[in-house]
Amino acid sequence: MGVERHMSDNQREALRQNALAEIALLDTPPEREFDILAKLAQRMLGTGMSSITLIAPERQWFKARCGPMAPETARAQAFCPVVVETEAPLTVADARLDPRFAESPFVTGSPYIRYYAGVPLRVRRPDSGHVTIGTLCVLDERPREPTPTDLEVLEELACVAEALIEARAVALRAAKAAEEHRRAVERLERERRQFKQAERMADMGSYRYDIEKQFTLWSDGVFAIHERPVSAGVPNGEIMNYFPEPDRSLFVAAVRRTLDTGEPFEMDGDFITAKGNARRVRYSCEIELAKGKPVALIGLIQDITERHGLEQRLRHLACTDDLTQLANRAEFHRVLDGRLHEARAADDDVAVLLIDLDGFKGVNDVLGHAAGDAVLRGVADRLRAFCDDGCLPARLGGDEFAVVMPAGLDRVGLDRKVRRLLHELEIVMHGHGHIARVTGTIGIAWSSAAAQNRDVLLRQADAALYAAKRTRKGTAQTYQAGADHRMAG
Repeated sequence: MGVERHMSDNQREALRQNALAEIALLDTPPEREFDILAKLAQRMLGTGMSSITLIAPERQWFKARCGPMAPETARAQAFCPVVVETEAPLTVADARLDPRFAESPFVTGSPYIRYYAGVPLRVRRPDSGHVTIGTLCVLDERPREPTPTDLEVLEELACVAEALIEARAVALRAAKAAEEHRRAVERLERERRQFKQAERMADMGSYRYDIEKQFTLWSDGVFAIHERPVSAGVPNGEIMNYFPEPDRSLFVAAVRRTLDTGEPFEMDGDFITAKGNARRVRYSCEIELAKGKPVALIGLIQDITERHGLEQRLRHLACTDDLTQLANRAEFHRVLDGRLHEARAADDDVAVLLIDLDGFKGVNDVLGHAAGDAVLRGVADRLRAFCDDGCLPARLGGDEFAVVMPAGLDRVGLDRKVRRLLHELEIVMHGHGHIARVTGTIGIAWSSAAAQNRDVLLRQADAALYAAKRTRKGTAQTYQAGADHRMAG
């Protein structure tokens, strides 16, 4: 069937031009098969000219032609467009006697057409049936009466031409599909290379664990993080061995929680590679669904060792005094707040020592600041040696130090430790023919007397410190309400 008759002329013309564009035959180089068909038509009908003609919007173009014909001509007043527009064969015995063509420049001028016989050339479209796009025709400079076999021969040859066009279109579509496939393969390969490069740059890899098959697939990046060759394959059944405890148990629990709830997770943990190297990794995991059913766990693993180390160093710098490598004031306050919170919950008592150095200014004045720095580092070493588990020594600034003592330590035990510390804080420095002596004075306060309030506790320790200094430097006193302070050493 041809173009639907209920369409308007403009719609039919648009449909023809779309079909013509799809086969990509217009303005293509000569092809032997089409040339042979045109010659057969010319010889079998004994005419001076023949052509396989395609009808474009403003012109008719000859895919194949025999005789004195230009490669293309204007569409107006030509014969072949009539065949295309009517979708029916056309014969003209003498064009000079046909009012449709008598004044045509192709009749009154070169190639002086008198006789014409043409049949439609159609292509198949899946949505529109057969669409006429051109003609197979013969032409002659002499008039002649068409014979019954003229159109029959042309229609048979037109079937061959349509088969050629269809075969060519199929080959074109196949070539286009092959090219698209090639480009898709190239794009996938390019994306794979980019993905691998991104994995390398980010020290990252992806994995997929098939829940039913209990089988894991790794990207190259995961093998690199595990320091395993890709050729060795995924060590299914041994993957958890790369995580030391307690992170192994934490990871397994997180996976089970994801399987139970469907909620993704992300966690950081310690990691030991196949070569025994310690790493820090970040693991993410989520459920892959198929038709609403969990089928796999998918996610990423990233080596964050360097980043973690940098974060640890930055965190250390943020909470550490640079000269003594003790905790700084901010870290002291943070730890003390935590201890006080625990003490409130457990109805416990926490002690704080405030330490001020006596004679330190004389060291700086007589022996110089380098000697003063040596004293501060020496005090830090003695405080670290003094502190058991649960203690936190800190430098609050200048020659002022502090210690948070562990909860549960009784007053008798603390007094004994403080007397030993006072002895350790006696430092004698020599240099340039001078001797300088440094001691430490200590103020002690207990959190229960301060209602577990940090600011109150530190004020009480400070009051005890200065009470001890007034009494005798190099001693210690414990804060008590009122003016009296008990000697601790």
